[in-house]
Amino acid sequence: MAITKHCGIKIKGIVNVIPALTEDNLLLPIIDEKERQKLVEHTGIRYRRISKLPVKYLFNKGIKEAMELTGWSNDDIDILICVTQTTELSIPSLACQLHGELDFNQQTICYDINSGCSGYVYGLQTIASLLSTLNSKKPRALLCCGDVSSHLLSPDDTSTQPIFSDAISVTAIEFDSNDNSVTARFNLETIGKGQRAIYTEMNSLNKKIMRLNGIDVFAYSVKYVPQNIISLIQSAEMHNEIPEAYVFHQANKLINDSIVRKLNLNIDKVPNTLNQFGNTASASIPITLCTRLNEINNWVLLSGFGVGFSVASALIKLSDFVPHKTIEI
Repeated sequence: MAITKHCGIKIKGIVNVIPALTEDNLLLPIIDEKERQKLVEHTGIRYRRISKLPVKYLFNKGIKEAMELTGWSNDDIDILICVTQTTELSIPSLACQLHGELDFNQQTICYDINSGCSGYVYGLQTIASLLSTLNSKKPRALLCCGDVSSHLLSPDDTSTQPIFSDAISVTAIEFDSNDNSVTARFNLETIGKGQRAIYTEMNSLNKKIMRLNGIDVFAYSVKYVPQNIISLIQSAEMHNEIPEAYVFHQANKLINDSIVRKLNLNIDKVPNTLNQFGNTASASIPITLCTRLNEINNWVLLSGFGVGFSVASALIKLSDFVPHKTIEI
């Protein structure tokens, strides 16, 4: 069981970058007109965002906005990690490309994590582990998460087209070496036998496309996500402290509602952004979290699940107001 805890880790700001170009599932031509309303009710997704720009451009924009939001300078960044599965180039890493474009200092740790819907939590845990080892009183990191999933979709695939959406998020994270209180706990798990639930393959035109086995995704999510969350909460022994919000990866309404029922959660504590933004992969948790940040001043539970099949949950303590913004481009 990969459960870890960390002291002094604090989220200092979040910026979400969302394409303005919107597609409406009620107008989706590959779905019969009579079935479109049922699709929206079943998935919870009406609108999806489409980016004609590469993910690197969106990350670049998000980083600049995050630096302005936090007041950090280029020399303040000790770690830059990008979580994505839709880079244009395999080599070099996207983090290194952005490092060069943004002229960060030479001492910045930069690399990519190839991960999907659990990637935000995996990224937070990775950064929390690294920050606490650096020789600095308040080292800082930027976590970039998200994909342009529409670039991987076959235009006639009715299982993926109505679900996946484009967006990215940049989270600014700081470590306070003087704070000895536990501020983050993680439970990271992998069920590799579910690797074919979501995958890519080459089509007849030699183009990489995403495939989705909806039955498997539902089965793995409903079985393993509640177990993962329960194990994390039990390990934390939070007798008197209950998370103020449960922020799940926005997979689809059927999956998320099933998880909520299995955990017997108050639906008012579970924000949902599926209708407006669809499934935005590793950016879905921070996008959804930002709908509740003004109300949270304690523990929040985050849970990502999907490609791999990978499941990851976190308990994060938000003790101060976290500045955040969502911009459309």
